[in-house]
Amino acid sequence: MNKKLFLTAAAIPVALIVPTVASAAETVTVTGQNIVNETLTVHQLPNNAIVNAYQWYYLEKVASEDGSKTSTNKPIAGATSASLKVPVEAAGKTIFVEATTTDGKKYQSEPRTINQLDLAITTPTLEGFSTSDFVAPGETVKVAGVTVTDKAGAKLTSGQITYSYQWFYQLGEGENSFTIIEGASGSTYTIPKDAIEKGIKDIIVKVKAQVGTSFVESPRSEVISISKEPTDTLANDIKNLLVNDNKYNVSDIKSFEEKIKALESKYQALSEPAKGNVSNYAVLKRALADVDLINKLNEKVDKVGGISDKDLPAYIKEIEAAYDKFDLLQRSLDVNDALYTSIKNLLNEPNDLEEIKEVRRLNLAIVNLLSYSNGISQYVPSDKDSLQGVVNTIEADIAKLSQNYRGAVQNQTILNEAKADIKKVEQFIKSFDKLSSNNTPNKQVTVAKSIRSTYEKLTYKQLKLVPDKYGQLLTAAESAEESQIATLNNDIDSYIGDDIYPINPSASSWQSHVNNVARMVKEYKSLTKASAAQIEGYDSLVTLQKDLKTAEKVIKDMDAYQKLSGVTGVTESKLNSSYTNTLKAYNKLTSLQQSLVYNAQEFLLNTPKVSVDGKVPADKAAAEALKADIAKFADVTKFTFNQLEKAVDTAAQSYKKLSSGARKYVTNNYLLTAAQKDITGVKSFYKKIQTAKEETDAAKQAKKIESVQKAYAKLPANQQHLAKEQYEALLKNQIIDENAPNIKQLNDELATIVSNDQYLVSIDKINTLSKQYSSLSSSDKKLITNYDILKAAIADVKKAESFMKTYEKSFNSNPSTVIKAFEKLTSKQVSLIPSDTQKWISEKQQGQQQTNEQALTLIESINSLLVNGEYIAGLEDKVKDIRTKYDALSAQDKKIVKNYSKLTQAESDLKKVADVHALYKVDGDEAAQKAWQSAYGKLSKKLELLYKNMYPQDSK
Repeated sequence: MNKKLFLTAAAIPVALIVPTVASAAETVTVTGQNIVNETLTVHQLPNNAIVNAYQWYYLEKVASEDGSKTSTNKPIAGATSASLKVPVEAAGKTIFVEATTTDGKKYQSEPRTINQLDLAITTPTLEGFSTSDFVAPGETVKVAGVTVTDKAGAKLTSGQITYSYQWFYQLGEGENSFTIIEGASGSTYTIPKDAIEKGIKDIIVKVKAQVGTSFVESPRSEVISISKEPTDTLANDIKNLLVNDNKYNVSDIKSFEEKIKALESKYQALSEPAKGNVSNYAVLKRALADVDLINKLNEKVDKVGGISDKDLPAYIKEIEAAYDKFDLLQRSLDVNDALYTSIKNLLNEPNDLEEIKEVRRLNLAIVNLLSYSNGISQYVPSDKDSLQGVVNTIEADIAKLSQNYRGAVQNQTILNEAKADIKKVEQFIKSFDKLSSNNTPNKQVTVAKSIRSTYEKLTYKQLKLVPDKYGQLLTAAESAEESQIATLNNDIDSYIGDDIYPINPSASSWQSHVNNVARMVKEYKSLTKASAAQIEGYDSLVTLQKDLKTAEKVIKDMDAYQKLSGVTGVTESKLNSSYTNTLKAYNKLTSLQQSLVYNAQEFLLNTPKVSVDGKVPADKAAAEALKADIAKFADVTKFTFNQLEKAVDTAAQSYKKLSSGARKYVTNNYLLTAAQKDITGVKSFYKKIQTAKEETDAAKQAKKIESVQKAYAKLPANQQHLAKEQYEALLKNQIIDENAPNIKQLNDELATIVSNDQYLVSIDKINTLSKQYSSLSSSDKKLITNYDILKAAIADVKKAESFMKTYEKSFNSNPSTVIKAFEKLTSKQVSLIPSDTQKWISEKQQGQQQTNEQALTLIESINSLLVNGEYIAGLEDKVKDIRTKYDALSAQDKKIVKNYSKLTQAESDLKKVADVHALYKVDGDEAAQKAWQSAYGKLSKKLELLYKNMYPQDSK
C-alpha cells in the first residue's frame, strides 16, 4: 500500500516574503476563469506603461510573533509570462500578477481566489482472467479502468493524478468482511498458486487518487472468486481421452476428432497461467497430431486410384512405411483396423517366380553375347548393327523388370561395353565420310592415314564389328599412290644415268624434257611422306633439273657462237673470244651435264680461224708442231692422267721456248691452259682419295668416301675422266664394315613384323629392331621407308609391357582390374601378350560371367519372409538359414542380392520384438508391467503381429 496517500496532507511550507508594491493604485487587468487548468491572461496595463517582466504570486497569510496574521506574497515558480495556466497546487489559493516596466515601476492585478478541487472517482473494473465468474491461481488480475473527475469543473489530465492500490480478500464467514493482502499494492495482482489452500478465495481492490493536495478513495470493486474449476474440468476431460497409455477412448474417429477440437478451443481460451494448470495438455496435443496423421494416411489411400501404374509401387510402399511408424496408441485410432485392412489389400508382392526366371534368361543372353577363341573374346553378332539389335532387345527386357530385379541382372558391364564398342565403331565408320575416290591420290592417302590411326586403336572386339568393306576401302585408299609411285620411278629411271643422261636431247625435244623433269619433281612433292620414301633417284632427278639449266646456258652460248661465225665481217678476235669462252664453260661441265649439250660436237668442229700478221719467226715450224700437239688436248678421253700430265708438261715447256712471234702461231693455247687446270683439279681431288685410302676405320672411311663421291660428282667431265681410274679403285678397295647396318634387310624385316592386325614377332624382336634403327645415322634413318611400322610397334610394346606389369601385380588379388585393362588393348597389342597369359585371363573372365544361381535363390527366399506386409510364421528359423547362406557367398555374389536390406530389416525386427519380450514379467510389479506395456505400445502393427505370433503366452 502507498501509505503516504492514506495520511493527512502535510502543511504547506512558509512562503518567501517579497516587498509590497509601492504604487498599488494603478492596477493590471486580468481575464480568465478561477479554475485549475484554466488560463489567466493579462488583459490591460496602466497608461504609458512599457512592461518588460511579469511575475505571478500566491497571496498568503503568515502568523506574526504576536499571533496576528499578515499578508505576504509567494512567487509561483516559472510563472513569468503574461499568461498563466492555473496549476493544481493553486486550488483554494489567492493569486495575482505583478508587471514591471522598463523604468522599474511595478503594477499588480486584483487578487483572485482559485476554486477548491472537489474530486470524484468511479468503481474500478478488473480484467486478466479467463472467465467472467472465476480467476484461476497463477492468473494476474489487473485494474482495467477507474475515472477521476472534479465536480467543480476543472479539466484534469492523467499526469496530474497519482493512483495507489490495495487488494483485500474476504475473511471468515462474515458478510462483506475483507482484510488487507500484505504487499498487494499494485495495479495488478497475481493469484498465488496456493491461494485457495491459504484461504484466499474472494478478492476486491480499492483505488485512491490524489490531485495536488486533494484525495479521493474509490468504492471497492466487485468481488472476484478464485477457483480451479475451469482447468480441473478440462484436465479431467483430457484424461478421459485415454483408456490406458496405449489406447485412446475412441469408438468413432470422426466424433473423437470433434471432441478433441472442442477441448483444444477451451484450452486456447485460457490465459497462459491458467494453461499451466492443465498438466496433461500433452495428451490432447498428441491426440490432435495422431488424428491428423490417421486422416492424412486415409486420404492418401483414397487417392490410390489416381496414381499411374509406374508410380503405384513406390506410392503403396510409402503408405505401408507410414503405417509401420504408428505405435499402438496411434493404431487405436484405426477403429476395427479399417485403415490397416485397406493398406493390406493394396499390397501385392511381385511375381517373384516369373521375374527371377526372366532374370536368369537375361543373364544367359548377356553372357552369350561373347565367345572366346585362343584366349581372346569377341562378340557373337558379326557386325555392329546385329550387336546393336541384340543389346536393344536385352535392355528393353531389363526395363520391363521391377526395380528390385533390374539390379539382379548380372554382367551388365558386358552390355555397357558393347554399347561403348558400337559407338566407337560407328565413329570409325563415320571417318570414311571424308574419303572419296574423287580425291587426289595424295588426299586419299592423307585421309587414309588418319583413318588408319583410328583403326589401330580399335580393340580386337571392336575390330571384328567393322564390316569387311571398310577394310577394303582403307587399303585401297592407302595404296592410291602406288601406281603413281611405280610410274614415277619408271620415268625417273629413264632420265638418269651414271656417266651420261640417257635421254639424248635435241633442239626439238629439249623443252619436252625440261617439262617432263619439272612434272616429275612436282609429282614427287605431291606425294605423302611415306610414298615419297619409295621413290628412287629423286636426288638425281633434282640434279638433272639443275643440270638442264646449266647445260641450256652453254647450248645457247654455242648457238650464239655458231651464228656469230656465219656473220660476215666479224673480227677474228671477237669470234675467237666467243669460242674460247664458250669452250671454257663447256669444259667446266660434268660428264652428265655435257651429255645434255646436244650441239657440242658441231661447236667443237667449228674452231675459229686465226690469222698471223707480221714477220715470220725462225721457230714457226716448232710453233705449228706444238699447235698440233696441243690440239690433241681437245679430247682428253684419249689420255690417262699420267699421259696427259706428261704431255701437258712437255707442251708447256715447248711453249716457253718459243719466241714471242712464234707463240702467235699457237692459236689453240687455250686448250693447254684448260688441260693444265684439269691436271690441277684432278691432283686436288686425288688428295681426297688419298685421305680416304689412308683411313683404317671402316666407318670413318665410309664417311670420307661419301665426301669423295660428292666431290667427284661435281668435277668437270675431263677431270672425271682423268680421275676415274683411281676413284673406282677407291670404291673397289673400300674397307668392309662388318658392323655397318643393312638398310635393305632392316626395311624388309620391318615390312614382315605385322600381318592382319597381328604381330608375327615377339616383343624382344621389336625391341631389337628398334635398337638397330636407333643406331643408324640420321641419313640412314631417312632410308628406312617402313619406319612408321616400327614406330607403331614400339608404342604397342610399351602398352603390352605396361599391361604385363599390371597382370603380374594384380591378377591373383584383383583379376577384374586386369580383365578391364586387357579389354582396352588393341588387336595388335593383344598379339604381343603371351598366349598362356591370354588363356588364363579368358578363363577368369568367363568364370566371372557365370550366373550365380545361389544368389537368385536367396533373393527368392528373402522376398518370401513377408506376405502382404506381414511376417511369415517361423520367421526366426528362416532368417537364420538365409543369413548362413548369404554369409557363404563371395563378395561379388553378395552384390547381386539387391533385397539384402529386407533380410537385415527382418533381423532387426526380430531383435526389437525379443527386446520387448525380455521386459515381460509374469509376476512383475506395477513398474515392470508399465515398462513392458510402454515398450509394447511402441511396436508397429507388423511387429505387434510378429510378437503375438512368437510369444502368444504373453498377456497384455
